Amino acid sequence: MPITTLVDSHCHLDFEIFDADRDQVLQRAQENHIHHIVIPGTERTHWPRISKLCSRYKQLHPCYGLHPYWVSHHDEKDIEALDAYIENNRTIAVGECGLDFRDGQADKKTQLSFFEAQLNIANDHHLPVVIHSVKATETVIQSVKKFSHLNGMIHSYSGSAEQARQLIDLGFYISVGGSITYDNARTITSVVKTMPLTSLLLETDSPDQPDHKNQGKRNEPAYLINTLDTIATLRDISPSDIAEQTTDNARTLFSID
Repeated sequence: MPITTLVDSHCHLDFEIFDADRDQVLQRAQENHIHHIVIPGTERTHWPRISKLCSRYKQLHPCYGLHPYWVSHHDEKDIEALDAYIENNRTIAVGECGLDFRDGQADKKTQLSFFEAQLNIANDHHLPVVIHSVKATETVIQSVKKFSHLNGMIHSYSGSAEQARQLIDLGFYISVGGSITYDNARTITSVVKTMPLTSLLLETDSPDQPDHKNQGKRNEPAYLINTLDTIATLRDISPSDIAEQTTDNARTLFSID
C-alpha cells in the first residue's frame, strides 16, 4: 500500500525564514505526502500571522500559545489575551507551551506559572495542548496530572521510555522528529521501538531540528519522510503502515477532518 497522507504535527511555517519561498516549501511537502501541517504559536505577537497563514492555506492548522523559551517576552496579561484569542479564533490546540530547564533559561517558577496557566486554558476550552519539554519531563508529568480531562502531545520527545508510558497513560501522544535519524539517538530510539504506535506522532519542528540527511540546512516539512523511514526500519514495519497510524493519531488528537 503506497503512502497517501502524512501529518507534520509541529512546524513553525509562520517564521520569517520561510517568507521568501513558503509556496515552494508547501509544494515540496505535498509532493512528499504531507497533506496537513500543525502550526504552533510561540508569542502573542505571532498569533495574527498564524491565523492569517492558516486561513490562506487549508492544509495548515493553527495553535496559539506562549513558548517557555521566550518567557522574558511574555506578560501576565498575555494569558488573558490567549484565553480571549482562542475564544474568538479557530484553533485546534493550545501551545506551544511548556518547560525548558536548560541552563540559561528563565527561572523555573516563572516558566511553571505560564505553563500551568495555559494548561488551565486548554482544559477549560476542551482543547489538546502542545507541550515543549526539555530536561523537564518529570515536572511536566506532575503538572498535567493536576487536570483530569487534559490531553495533547509532547513535541520532540526527549524523556525516558518509562516517562513516555506515564504520559501515554495520561492521554498524551509522543511526537518524534529528525533527532531519531542520528546514530547517537539512543534514548528516543529505545522509546520508539517499544511504545504503542497508537500514541505516536511525527513532526519536523521546522525550521529547526533537521534530520541527519539534511544536517546544517533549514528544516522543512518535506523532510518528514526521512523520519518516517527511520522509524519504519526501527520497528520493522512498512512506512505506509506507520504513515496511516500516525495520520489517524493526529486526526484524532487535533480533530482534523
